[in-house]
Amino acid sequence: MMEVSPQKLRGKIEGLTRSRRSRDFVMGQIGGGLGPAAVSAGLAGMGGAAIAIATLDTTEKADYVEFTLDGKPLRGWFWRFPFSDGDEVEAMAEESENGAWSALGVRRESDGLVAVYPHCFEGRWSHYFSTFRVWAAIMGFAFIVLLIIDLISALNAGNVSLSGRAWVYAIYFGYGLPAMLGASIFFAWLAGRKTEGFARFAEVVFRGFGWPDPSKLNLRAISRKKRKPGDGRDYGLRYFRY
Repeated sequence: MMEVSPQKLRGKIEGLTRSRRSRDFVMGQIGGGLGPAAVSAGLAGMGGAAIAIATLDTTEKADYVEFTLDGKPLRGWFWRFPFSDGDEVEAMAEESENGAWSALGVRRESDGLVAVYPHCFEGRWSHYFSTFRVWAAIMGFAFIVLLIIDLISALNAGNVSLSGRAWVYAIYFGYGLPAMLGASIFFAWLAGRKTEGFARFAEVVFRGFGWPDPSKLNLRAISRKKRKPGDGRDYGLRYFRY
């Protein structure tokens, strides 16, 4: 995902148009695709059929919006855009070389609701930590299954002795468990690195809003603590609160 230098804009949303469209954000990032500003600028003047993306495993639905803010015409992609005409918001936006403005993150000041570019909901530290937790859970499950299989095999063979099992499990915990922990770290780094661009971009947006410790921010975790009555089912997953 390319480097961006957004500006903060404030004002009322005017002339909002919103459509639900399909796009493969993940493969675009992994494959070195264009950043959000370039994507949005490239959509100018194109019909819905022209921007349709061939259905792939990672294709997902997102809101493509166009509106005016502070006298500037903005467009952008968001997982969910829960705002309406007349809402007072602050937005991080970037101006492209051809003069098109791309909205990268929008926050409604009255209740703190936040909409972001798809997958850009956490900073790099949080991103790698979240990825490690997933791989650690996978490896931990595999380790437990390995212990169960070994115990069943020993029972079936009639080879169950306290001293013998203690030695075997000492090897498992002394060598197998650290090896799996190392594998978790490696695979987490490998997987996290592929999608780090989303986290880097998120940090730029968070920093532009003036939020502290952007690398450690996770909007999903923060939003769970700030849920209010009436928040929709996509709240905390596709749009957030800060």
